[in-house]
Amino acid sequence: MSCFSGDIAKLMPLLRQEELEAGDQLGVQGGAFLGTRAGPFSEGDPFAEENGEGCEEEEDWVVTKDKPKYDEIFYNLAPNEGKLSGTKAKDWMVSSRLPNSVLGRIWKLSDVDHDGMLDDEEFALASHLIEVKLEGHGLPPELPSRLIPPSKRRQKGSDA
Repeated sequence: MSCFSGDIAKLMPLLRQEELEAGDQLGVQGGAFLGTRAGPFSEGDPFAEENGEGCEEEEDWVVTKDKPKYDEIFYNLAPNEGKLSGTKAKDWMVSSRLPNSVLGRIWKLSDVDHDGMLDDEEFALASHLIEVKLEGHGLPPELPSRLIPPSKRRQKGSDA
C-alpha cells in the first residue's frame, strides 16, 4: 500500500496542471473566439460589434499586439505585390511541424478573401492561429469577427 501513496502524491500535481490547462483552453475558445472582451453577457455583445460604427476595429483585432513580429517574418518571405503565394506560405507554415490537416484548417480560416494568397494581415492571422494551436488550444470552426483582419471586416461589410 505504501507504494500507492507515493504514486498518488506524484499524480496530484499532474491533475491540478490538467485542470489549469483545461481552464486556459476554455479561456482562449471563449475569449477571443466569442467576440467581445467582456464576454457574451456584456451590453455590447457580439451584435454591437457588427452593427457599430467600427471605430475600434483595429485595436480590437486579437492579432494586433503580435503583428510587428509577424510582419517581419512576412516581409522576409519576399511577398510579391504585397501577398505571399500559397507555396511560400505553405513552406513557412510546414516549419511549425503541425499536421497538414491542421495547417489546412488554418489556411482556410486565414485566407479570408479566398484568393489563394496571404496578405500581411492574413499571414499575421495564420501565424497567430499556428501559435494558438502550438500552445495546445483548439481552432474555431469558423473565423469569429474578432479574428477577422480589420481591412477584411470593412470589405466583408461592403460585400454583403
